[in-house]
Amino acid sequence: MRETSSIRCLFLLKAKILGFFSGDMLEEDTGVGDKTKAYLSSLDWTMYGIIASIYLIWRIGTAGNWSAACWVLLLLCLLGVRRDQIEVEWKRFFIFAIPMLYVFYYFYGSGNGFWWKIANWMFENNRHPWNWDAWMNSIPFNDGAWARTFNTPSLDHAMVWIYNYGFVLSLWICIVRSFWTRSMKKMLSYALSGHLMQFPLILPFYNLILLREVWWVKHQPDLLGRSFATENELLVSVMNCFPSMHTSISFAMLLLALREKDRIFKYMMVAYCSSIIFSTMYLQIHWVLDVFAGMAFAYGTVKLADLVIGLASKLLPSSFKGFYGKKGKTYSKETMVA
Repeated sequence: MRETSSIRCLFLLKAKILGFFSGDMLEEDTGVGDKTKAYLSSLDWTMYGIIASIYLIWRIGTAGNWSAACWVLLLLCLLGVRRDQIEVEWKRFFIFAIPMLYVFYYFYGSGNGFWWKIANWMFENNRHPWNWDAWMNSIPFNDGAWARTFNTPSLDHAMVWIYNYGFVLSLWICIVRSFWTRSMKKMLSYALSGHLMQFPLILPFYNLILLREVWWVKHQPDLLGRSFATENELLVSVMNCFPSMHTSISFAMLLLALREKDRIFKYMMVAYCSSIIFSTMYLQIHWVLDVFAGMAFAYGTVKLADLVIGLASKLLPSSFKGFYGKKGKTYSKETMVA
């Protein structure tokens, strides 16, 4: 009986092995894979992508300590976003766009500390062969005092809010909106035309030219109401004026916003970015020539970003373009999410 049982076990083992190589076991495994694939396909990945995107945008706002007015401004700029959306399936877009948005968020979070390290390094090494304080102060109307011909406490408060948030909020509004237009190209265009390219390109100016803020040179109160722990902190904060980076960032965003179709967004960005530029003179931060230089610098950066993106798009493999640009079978304009 034991021999018979052993023989039967051998036959069963042989049958299993033969069944594996003949495909019976593979069919069983394939069945499990099909079930997993069917389950994954049944999930609403578009909804998951939208939830993840909203959470990431919320994290961007909380990291920047956005006020309620910042969120209202963002929502107003998103009102007509459908007019600029492109024909890309949401799921395919989220695969690449969410990681890209996270990368921007990461650099935004670490960028402020990195910038102040550079500013402190330049102050400590004192590599400024040109001091323009006296020269800028000698040019008539260059101090922008005419911008404060009409001033009230309420207007002062509004301009402080515009200036304090304008350096990054103008950029983030454009990047977030371009995200909901499903255009990675626009996201890159705004990001490159903003801090990503402007920071390294503007450093030679700040390292060569020592120019301090208007209020400090003219011995006036700081209208931003800033407090400085040490004299060194004060001196670091009031230098690096030429060209005005508040102006260059906001003007670059304005130029790119004018390319969009939605009029609401264009009008909002023209008004907001123009007010940022005006606030730099109203609050006696930047000289008039700083502002003009910032606008010229912004124009050059936008054109350089266009060139970089144009060259990069030619190097992208056709397989990527085909995957990203393929329109889903179930896609319809009625289901687009703004």
